[in-house]
Amino acid sequence: MAIYVEYEGIKGNVTADGYKDHISVQSLQFGVGRGISMEPGNLSNREATRPTISEVTMTKPADTSATALFKEAVTGSSGKKVTIKFVQTGADKVVEFMTYTLEDVLVSGYSVSADGESDPMESISLSFSKIMVNYNDYDKTNKSANPQRVGYDLTTAKPL
Repeated sequence: MAIYVEYEGIKGNVTADGYKDHISVQSLQFGVGRGISMEPGNLSNREATRPTISEVTMTKPADTSATALFKEAVTGSSGKKVTIKFVQTGADKVVEFMTYTLEDVLVSGYSVSADGESDPMESISLSFSKIMVNYNDYDKTNKSANPQRVGYDLTTAKPL
């Protein structure tokens, strides 16, 4: 499996067919939480708060995108579109099975870590106003079987 990121206006080092100039990411973190009351003996009347949605944080080796991402962290003021693509890399082709599309993205955090033994690693946090999640199931013949799509708009606090 590989994670490729298409960041509007920023080129990475990926050369795979269909993903040229994407940014290769080693790991990604994202989460959602919400408070739900859990009164013993009264669980049928649970109450939930609005969700708390984390920023997306990606960790990647330093590549040609490093300076552009740093620039976005210190001076970026207009939101960009970012698409995170989870792909399976097989012998014949790369198959995209899940995507996260973020809109109005600003880089909210940038850090780099390195030691004398390995290449520098960057950690980039992305703040966004909308998120769409697409998941494609594939059957044994590698045909899309059951595509699923869901999203959330943080500006209106409503599902998409």
